[in-house]
Amino acid sequence: MKRQFNLSGKRFFGASGDVIIRLMTPRGIRYEDAYAKAHPFDKLIDGMLQGSMVRDTVEIAREAIDQGIRPNIIINNRAGGNAPLIAQKIATTFVRALPEAKS
Repeated sequence: MKRQFNLSGKRFFGASGDVIIRLMTPRGIRYEDAYAKAHPFDKLIDGMLQGSMVRDTVEIAREAIDQGIRPNIIINNRAGGNAPLIAQKIATTFVRALPEAKS
């Protein structure tokens, strides 16, 4: 994901002012294998969610916001076992990466 973004020169091309970031099946894992490993999709699966997925998503979302683009993140359960828990991980990482508010 980050490699593709870097190849674009870190530019967003859509005229809508939105970008869609999709987390689907982890790199190097076949759809069928990811599905079988993640089913019944009720928890995060150890070793399945690639840390780079979370870091890259946060980095691209931050860059989008900095450029005035709205990031929309679509997460599939196959990305790591449970999409809501992955979203929570991304949100926590995103908030931790924010600069401290100045008083």
